[in-house]
Amino acid sequence: MSVRISDTRHPVREIAVRPDARRRTGHRQEARDPDDPRSARARKEAALVDVSVHRTVAYRDMVNAHFDGHPYAARRAIDRLIAQGLLRERIATAPGGGSFRTLAATRKGAQYARKAAERHGFDASQRFRAGWGRPRDAAHDVAIYRAVRAAREELAALGATARRIRLDGELRGIVARRSETARARAGRAAADAERRRAATEYQLPIDPDGKVAFPDAQVEYTLTDEEGRDTFGRVNIEVASPHYSAGRIAAKAAAGFALFGSSGRAVRNILNHAVRAGKAATGPDTNARGGSNRPPSDLFEI
Repeated sequence: MSVRISDTRHPVREIAVRPDARRRTGHRQEARDPDDPRSARARKEAALVDVSVHRTVAYRDMVNAHFDGHPYAARRAIDRLIAQGLLRERIATAPGGGSFRTLAATRKGAQYARKAAERHGFDASQRFRAGWGRPRDAAHDVAIYRAVRAAREELAALGATARRIRLDGELRGIVARRSETARARAGRAAADAERRRAATEYQLPIDPDGKVAFPDAQVEYTLTDEEGRDTFGRVNIEVASPHYSAGRIAAKAAAGFALFGSSGRAVRNILNHAVRAGKAATGPDTNARGGSNRPPSDLFEI
């Protein structure tokens, strides 16, 4: 099995689709078309949607993902979103010292993102978030965004389309609510049975002790085959920090999670404890009719 380690501390830039050359009569006219994915409006909207889906993202990731790495264009666009009351910006502390800029949507921004979701490929049921997460989680939240984006790009390369992204807290809430509703209605045994049903429905692994394994994020996608049939799948994503134990890495890999390292040390730990044990994610079965499909077994340093 081959393993490629890619450094997503400098993510691959998103490739914007150029309009038909026959319709392009100049840069200014191109920029005025709001449906053009290269227009300023479309780029700002896509950045806002990304931020609200993930709650906290790094400013520089938005520069790379939605503004082709151009700092001036990104700064002008993001300042405009802030002035409109759609985004907020603040400084976060990095794990090893230093700082980095992060972005979060306001309530108004999350509402706008929800209305724009389908224009950017998301299902209407996608959840959007406003406000900041815990300050101590900022670096991990940023790493989750990068891992999800990397997985989405790999799925796109296979012809799949990401439709919905669920974060850890949303998945836990779904399972807990269904379990507690069953408990109130019929007792403990019913609650346990419903918890297992919910986990199975959302393709969350259950260990031999009955404990549900929750990923940092889950990407739902569809893939249309040559005969026009749609395959539905989910990718469970885990961002491993340098402090993950060998047992925890092995358990996540055995559960079928796509593992991403938050640092060079974390990547080495994954190589040592997951790949060498033959338990790395093996890649999606694009002929499947569902199931816990996973992206290719590449490991990424965030």
